[in-house]
Amino acid sequence: MATIDLGKIKLKWRGDWSSGASYTADDVVSYTDTSVTSSYIAVAASSNQAPSTGGTANSSYWNFLAKGGASSPTTTEGDLIVRGVSADERLAIGSAGQALKVNNAGNGLTYGVAGGLLQAKQWVKNSTITNASTSDAVLASPFDGTAQITPAAAGNIIKATYFVTCDHAQNWRSTKYRLDYSTDGGSNWKGLAGMSVTTGSNSGNHMFGNNGNIAVMFNPNTTNPVYVRVVINCHNNGQGKQHGQYNNEGGDGSAVNPDSLNGVIAAGHGILLEEYSSSIASVTAIA
Repeated sequence: MATIDLGKIKLKWRGDWSSGASYTADDVVSYTDTSVTSSYIAVAASSNQAPSTGGTANSSYWNFLAKGGASSPTTTEGDLIVRGVSADERLAIGSAGQALKVNNAGNGLTYGVAGGLLQAKQWVKNSTITNASTSDAVLASPFDGTAQITPAAAGNIIKATYFVTCDHAQNWRSTKYRLDYSTDGGSNWKGLAGMSVTTGSNSGNHMFGNNGNIAVMFNPNTTNPVYVRVVINCHNNGQGKQHGQYNNEGGDGSAVNPDSLNGVIAAGHGILLEEYSSSIASVTAIA
């Protein structure tokens, strides 16, 4: 009687692939390639021919029967899966307030500061301060160091802005304004920047008030509270140096006019402190 070889009439499971075993067509094995476990079916006899390399089947001898997926590298709620150099990797969730962004090298993702402005604090005074000192004198609160900001990191940049309207009761007087800062609670102060505001009058009728502002960025290099104050020095000890006098047509010390549009008091002077991330702000000193 003639014998007909039908070959294998069903797949033959051979278990995990072994480099020391010999395989024939329709053998089925399990093999882990770059952390991904898949099943393969032999398409030709082989020995020591790995089913795949780098995720690509060794098609001369093997085909994928069922391709597996990599196990998740995440371990904590909020983790992300990102592509690394050659495989998927875990990106741990960032800290509160951070945002996902491209890293400095431009080849991956990282968590960091969301935007450049980290915080802003403002103090305004809605009434005038009378001070005609002809030597350095610190203005009253909130310009006496009440204004303060605490940097989140020592390398971050602080921006201090002071704005003022003023009026004198003498012809063409000027006042010098200077911003100082302290990082030790006010024991020591360092000068930042200054300006001179000139005002005039028409026979003492306060017709020519003026305004000015100082804006300066600096790196206090600390995470201690940074205090900022305003120091003045008037040109002449004339009548009523009115710092923050919004209505320069009124008498000395007159109240600031209410804003008729929204019912709030219009500020005649104030100070604004802002903190910026060192990743987007810098200060360059030029001799």
